[in-house]
Amino acid sequence: MKDYLEIKRQSLPNHVERSFFEALKRTAKEHGYKGFMARPRFLYRRSMDHFLQVISKIVPYSGLRIWLHRKRGVKIGKNAHIGPMVTIDDVYPNFVIIEDGVSIAGQNFILTHNKPLEYHKHLSEAFVAPVTIKKNAWVAIGVIILPGVTIGEGAIVASGAVVSKDVPPYTLVGGVPAKVIKEFEMKDGIPVGFKK
Repeated sequence: MKDYLEIKRQSLPNHVERSFFEALKRTAKEHGYKGFMARPRFLYRRSMDHFLQVISKIVPYSGLRIWLHRKRGVKIGKNAHIGPMVTIDDVYPNFVIIEDGVSIAGQNFILTHNKPLEYHKHLSEAFVAPVTIKKNAWVAIGVIILPGVTIGEGAIVASGAVVSKDVPPYTLVGGVPAKVIKEFEMKDGIPVGFKK
């Protein structure tokens, strides 16, 4: 599946509740679908994304989860692991990049867009931005990763963290919002302990 939007931070319109057909028309256009069959093609794509996302949460094997998310447009490297009940953005899955050797435990949310109500437009920006999880990073259970975040190479995100800013490489982060707890001591490119 080809990308339907260029993978860079982009502004979005704020959310306004509309009828199904009006919402379909506007959302297809927002996602870059044009021409004669734009709405049916977009509806098919969104329906397939939703179906693949739901199935990916419950299948018992990481390799199958990875295959399903790749079909949705998520870029996933080699030797990655995705646990059960992981939600990768329902609307813009193609904005997620998971590099080689990444481990994502279960019950995590990876979000690439923020779309507040029109009512809140002066308080919060509506945008889509890529999320990148760099090589050999480990995201523990119950983590929420917000739009535009890069998790550095070899980093560990502790259980229950809410990641709202970039995570430096070779660090342990945790909390709400996530902050650096410790840095790793490295030897020959391998973490061997924590710096004191």
